[in-house]
Amino acid sequence: MKKAVLAAGIVLALGVLWYVSPLSGQTPPAGNTQAAATPAAPLRTRIAILNLTYVIKNYEKYKHFQEEIKGIVEPFQKKDVELRQKLENLRKEAGNVPRGQSAQGEELEKQARDIQRQLEDNGAEIKLKLGKRSDDEMKIVYMDVIEAAQRYAASHDFDLVLHYNDAVTEQDYVSAQNIARKLNTGALMPLYFQRNMDISMDVVKMLNYNLSATSAPGTPGTQPVNGQH
Repeated sequence: MKKAVLAAGIVLALGVLWYVSPLSGQTPPAGNTQAAATPAAPLRTRIAILNLTYVIKNYEKYKHFQEEIKGIVEPFQKKDVELRQKLENLRKEAGNVPRGQSAQGEELEKQARDIQRQLEDNGAEIKLKLGKRSDDEMKIVYMDVIEAAQRYAASHDFDLVLHYNDAVTEQDYVSAQNIARKLNTGALMPLYFQRNMDISMDVVKMLNYNLSATSAPGTPGTQPVNGQH
C-alpha cells in the first residue's frame, strides 16, 4: 500500500514539473527570440502656405520688370494724353461754330475722327509691344517662385505648400474690394492660420538672395543652404 502511494506521488510531482516549466523564467531556445516591437513614428504632414501676390510684388526681378514697363509705356501715355486734349479742344470748338457754317463744322469733325483713329492706333501699338513681353516675363517670374518654394519646402521638411492670393497691406486687406473678391472667390482661402505656416517672406528672401548672387559680375549663382538668408 505504501509503495502504491509513493509511486502515485512521484507521478503527480513529475506532472506538476512538466506543467510549470514552460511558465517559468527559463530562456527560450535560440532562434525563437523575438525583438521588442519598436513604436511606429506618428504620421504627420507638414503644410506651409504662400501668398503668391506678396511674393511676386516683392521679388526684385518683378520690380525691375515693372520699371522697364513704365519706361516703355511712358511715351505712349504721353501721346494718349496729348491726343485726348486735342480731341477735347476740337469738340469745344465745334460746339462754338455758328449756325450756317457747316463747312467749318465738317472740317472739325474730320479732324476729330482723325485724332480718334490715332488714339486707337496708339493703344493697339502699346498692347502689341507689351503683350508677349509681359507674358514671357511673368512666366519666368512664376517659375522662379515655384522653384524657390520647392527648395524651401525640401530644406525645411514641408510636405505640402499651398499658395493663395491676398492683399499685401493692412489697408488693402480690409478694403471693400478685397472683401468682395474673397466672397466671390471659389478657391480655398485661409481664413485663419498660424503665422509660422506662411513662408511667403522667406521665399522672397531666397529669390532676392539668388538674384543678387547671380547678378554680381563674375559671381556664379548660389543657393542659400537650408533656407538661410
